[in-house]
Amino acid sequence: MSTIKIDRLVKRWGDFTAVDDISFETGEAEFVALLGPSGCGKSTTLRLIAGLEEPSAGRIVLDNRDLTNVVAAKRNLSMVFQSYALFPHLNVADNILFGLSVRRVPRAEQRKRLEETARLLGLTPLLERKPSQLSGGQQQRVALGRALISQTKVCLLDEPLSNLDAKLRAEMRNEIRSLQRRLGITMIFVTHDQTEAMSMADRVILMNQGKVEQAGPPSELYERPASTFVAGFIGVPPMNVLDLDERGAVAGTDLVVAAEAGAGLQLGIRPEHVELAPEGLPADVETSEYFGADSIVACRAGDQRINLRVPGPPTLDAGARVHLRLPPEALHFFDRQTTLRRDDIRPTAELQR
Repeated sequence: MSTIKIDRLVKRWGDFTAVDDISFETGEAEFVALLGPSGCGKSTTLRLIAGLEEPSAGRIVLDNRDLTNVVAAKRNLSMVFQSYALFPHLNVADNILFGLSVRRVPRAEQRKRLEETARLLGLTPLLERKPSQLSGGQQQRVALGRALISQTKVCLLDEPLSNLDAKLRAEMRNEIRSLQRRLGITMIFVTHDQTEAMSMADRVILMNQGKVEQAGPPSELYERPASTFVAGFIGVPPMNVLDLDERGAVAGTDLVVAAEAGAGLQLGIRPEHVELAPEGLPADVETSEYFGADSIVACRAGDQRINLRVPGPPTLDAGARVHLRLPPEALHFFDRQTTLRRDDIRPTAELQR
């Protein structure tokens, strides 16, 4: 089992900083997701770990071995690319074996590893086929097999599911996670899709503009977001983030939610925690979206928009007047200027008349 340590890693191109002084460390046999929007630096971070880019500063350490200046071929890491990068003129077997052939691994050892890897990934009946004869999911398994056959202790995956349709993505999420657990290897998985990160990873590292915004178990990012960026990125739909006025009330309304003066504060609450009630914050329904098991209802309270999740199909028409309850135990507070979480604010929920 292996661990990767990233220590104050920086990558600059001229005046542009793609990775800005980030640090994190994987546990042994841990599945880590690098998550974030396009351009946040997650793929660049993975390429730095792989040795495909040279860092401007910082260190990359594998099991106490400094890899910072080690060439990619000697880092003992495997990588799965977004494009699969399969050779169209080679069959499945030769695509999987390519790396071992280049490293001149004895043929008997190659065949042994091929049998094990193909069986593990369900590719045994497909070994003689060319990539053009495979489905997208099968091509992805071949790319994964090429990485796993090298038997490295760390596997890097750069958005490997982005070219698949929704059904195949769900299937491959389960396959990759199950495979990682069975093999006991460390995986670092880059994705912009929070569903992939939250459902697969032991730990999520959420990046924003080259920095680590928050790192922790998926439940921690969801339940205790460290900033309004995390609150707005994690969750479908994301957390409601509402401005407060100097009274500690939701701006434009008479619902006081902060026991302290609220100037400079923002309130966060998940849509599933907003409740319809006989009395409470008056709001007008704007739209309803039906998702099968539940519906997302968008309401306007004063000059603030609030989403809530209700079970089943929508029963509220646009323009309907409703009353919302915001349970004090479900409230989060953020500093409007720094955008960071505030845990020193006492929640309340008092409707002033």
